[in-house]
Amino acid sequence: MLFRREKKLGIIGCGAIGTEIACAVDNGDINVILEACCDTDKSKYHLLVSKLKKTKPALLDMEKLIKKCDLVVECAQKAAVTDIFKLAIKYNRDIVFLSAGGVLENMDLVEQARSKLINVYVPSGAVVGIDGLDAAKYRGLKQVTLITRKPPKAFKGVKYLEDKGINPDEIVTETVIFDGTAREAVIGFPANINVAATLSIAGIGPDATRVKIIADPFVSTNKHELIVEGDFGRFRAITENFPSPNNPKTSYLTSLSAIVLIKKIVEPLHIGT
Repeated sequence: MLFRREKKLGIIGCGAIGTEIACAVDNGDINVILEACCDTDKSKYHLLVSKLKKTKPALLDMEKLIKKCDLVVECAQKAAVTDIFKLAIKYNRDIVFLSAGGVLENMDLVEQARSKLINVYVPSGAVVGIDGLDAAKYRGLKQVTLITRKPPKAFKGVKYLEDKGINPDEIVTETVIFDGTAREAVIGFPANINVAATLSIAGIGPDATRVKIIADPFVSTNKHELIVEGDFGRFRAITENFPSPNNPKTSYLTSLSAIVLIKKIVEPLHIGT
């Protein structure tokens, strides 16, 4: 009789998404062992652990966590991706990246991972339609456009807007604040447009993918409209995201998509493209 050994899961970043994943493991929704967590802010680790009832993952530094775990989940920030990626390659560990923008900037490391048969996963995140985009790319994908609409307050502190003299507090009507390529969007809005990076990796690349960002004072949710055209035809997918219960700056669907991806990795039945 064959037995499937439970994977040891390590979470880097104990914020809203890392906490949601840890709670899902603790509730028995994901068949893994939550081995360890890592965060530069130890108070976030202790807050995460306080929400768990059955498990208490160890607090380890990044390298020790990656060395000890079978599957690593990055829930930190784009700036941390390169170091995490290099360590995952060093220790031959499969890894899930939430910071798609960081992966986009390290496609050379993706190739290194491929050569070592390391699996690199990026969840669909805050947008639906990735399955259709993935299928369309197989033959004759021609155009990918993302239109993102958020309340102006979501763009407070964005340097791209500050450099252009745009104050989100003064936006009183629907305003296009960016219209360009996905590569430019990821650089200008690193904390707001992770979706563009995900679509670029899944589709026709960051220079061919078009992105329009709208600050709209009349909406209360984050809305992503994905338009894809190719030899298959055309589809439009619209997502209106509610915020995470643990962090209003994070879309709840982002956490849920990460949880489901990890479930797919460790379970034998996979549904969908």
